[in-house]
Amino acid sequence: MSSAFERAEGAAGRAVARVLLDSALPQLDHLFDYAVPPELAEEIRVGQRVRVPFRSRERKSFGYVIEFVARSEFGGELAPIADIVSRVPQLTPEVWQLARAVADRAGGSAGDILRLAIPTRQVRVEKQHLAAAERAGAADADSGAEPSAEPSSEQSPEASPEQSLEPSPEAEVADELLAGARLAFTASHGPERLHTGEWVGGWAAQLARLALALHARGRSTILVAPDYRDLDQLRDALAALGHEDAVRVDSRQSNGERYAGFLRALDAEPRIILGNRSAVYAPAHELGAILFWDDGDPVLAEPLTPYVHARDAALVRAEQAGAGLFFSGHTRSAEVQRLVEIGYVRAQEHPPRRTRVVHADASLTPDAFAGRVPEFAARTIREALRSGPVLVQVATPGYAPVAVCGECGDLARCRACAGPIGFRVVGRASCRWCGEYASDWRCGTCDSRRLEERGMGSARTVEQFERQFQGARVILSDGEHPRERVDGRPALVVATRGAEPLAAGGYRAVVLLDAERLLSIETLRAGEDCLRWWENAAALAAPDGICLMASGGGPVVRAFVTGRTEEWLRAELHDRQALRYPPVVRVASVSGGPDEVERALQPLRELPGVDFLGPTPLPSGGVARRPAGLVRAIVRFDYAQGGEVARRLRGALVADAAGSASRTRAKSPPGRARPEALRLRFDDRGVFDS
Repeated sequence: MSSAFERAEGAAGRAVARVLLDSALPQLDHLFDYAVPPELAEEIRVGQRVRVPFRSRERKSFGYVIEFVARSEFGGELAPIADIVSRVPQLTPEVWQLARAVADRAGGSAGDILRLAIPTRQVRVEKQHLAAAERAGAADADSGAEPSAEPSSEQSPEASPEQSLEPSPEAEVADELLAGARLAFTASHGPERLHTGEWVGGWAAQLARLALALHARGRSTILVAPDYRDLDQLRDALAALGHEDAVRVDSRQSNGERYAGFLRALDAEPRIILGNRSAVYAPAHELGAILFWDDGDPVLAEPLTPYVHARDAALVRAEQAGAGLFFSGHTRSAEVQRLVEIGYVRAQEHPPRRTRVVHADASLTPDAFAGRVPEFAARTIREALRSGPVLVQVATPGYAPVAVCGECGDLARCRACAGPIGFRVVGRASCRWCGEYASDWRCGTCDSRRLEERGMGSARTVEQFERQFQGARVILSDGEHPRERVDGRPALVVATRGAEPLAAGGYRAVVLLDAERLLSIETLRAGEDCLRWWENAAALAAPDGICLMASGGGPVVRAFVTGRTEEWLRAELHDRQALRYPPVVRVASVSGGPDEVERALQPLRELPGVDFLGPTPLPSGGVARRPAGLVRAIVRFDYAQGGEVARRLRGALVADAAGSASRTRAKSPPGRARPEALRLRFDDRGVFDS
């Protein structure tokens, strides 16, 4: 097996290296020419991290070697590269092209993408990896074997399970993906028991079989899932099928573990790579396909600049590499549904198996019955508890999600950030945004100091269920008390949305509470998110289990109960088309000082079909601690215009950061440190929520 160093392109007599500086300043997001010193000419490679002088001979900056050229267009004397930081070429040409394309699409810097793609170097881990590679190379040389990336039946112990997958449906899908297909499948409900005795979601077993079918054909696969619990299920399914060598790149890993996985992904052999949102940038030898689980989960939206969603990065990478793309979930996101509607992604033809869903009474609201659940739901819980566990999904964690004034009933707001106050524990009120305790709270309307609880969070629901279902084992699972799995014994599991543990054999019943509260969340995606939360919970039921919607009504609830979620999504996209809301159109948020925002918008006004909302003032203070006087405008444009809009806004951002578009105040730091500095964010899923 050849090393990454041996495969990377060398200088080959070319005297100039073009380097991308590792800098957050947008005006430095281009390649700089440096001379290749003679003492480094034999060792330097494309993709290596190097140190170079910048602004002066003494001041050094880090960067990546992107390419070599024979001569530079710069007329002066080139500064030489100071030294090579790592012998390993960390940046492959494929990942560089991806980073450049994704950054340009989002009006951002390629360096920001590379900080997500390449983990922090760990010298000890790197030395161990290089030593192991050298030993493997020496062993191959001694045996006279020719290195090959193609797996064979004698190559590894996991080959046999993979070969047995040939007649499976996953093998047929793998062939389509290797031909560049883009597919959207709706996963069947229900858990699946592995031959090791462990239980995983049926979706995890399906994706594992598909990844192994691709691996058996000598191609790498990237598996992207929202959080560590999903990755654990995929890991278990792969191990049970004989593949314990998957590479994991996970935010919960230590720096050393993550860098070790990254180095293994650089190897010239097919790998199955597991990870969350940044895994889409992982190096992969002969990439066959990118497999996504639950792409609608907001965790897959990158919170760091340039805020690129993992799904968008995967679409770009699949197009560049000619790889397949596979979206799987218990319901589709609006973005994938749009891709299906325009014919870019092909939908699954056969409907999946689905848990039986019933409604307690659509006319009931939480105030129409005593206690936490209506009597019909209580009877369902008691009956199901006789034979196994029961899952109850609630809207919010804590004790009481909302606090109001005990005198006038006004919603209690935090004095520090104006966020809502709630009770995370009994008798202790705090802000749900900034966490500050409301010990000195006073009502702004009537000056009262008395707070009252409203609503029931997960902890309060557990407290009531312990009284209502005496003798039952009650388990809490939320953000502060996470449970990944529970056994098959009778238990009443109260979980917040997204924190539901997997039950051995599946739940005998799944009860969904707080539908009205979830649907009233002030977000454009409330209906879409509710369908995803409810479908994911219903999928945890046993094959003969039942899912009960305790209360609520309306189009979203009807779509879930009747299983017509795709029809609802099509209607939702039609409505968003009329309103020019994403994902039917793309949007960009432009914020900063009034003059800065106006200068950024000016070059866009001549583009046909581009419209603007605002600028409007941004509220000062709050959890973001914004200064006063800032404004924001929302730019809406069609997908075909995205490249030009991003280029023009990026130009305005660079000009502003460099100081040519606005004058820096004498006492303020230069560039983007100014409070009024221009800021861009493309395709923000919450842009219309506040």
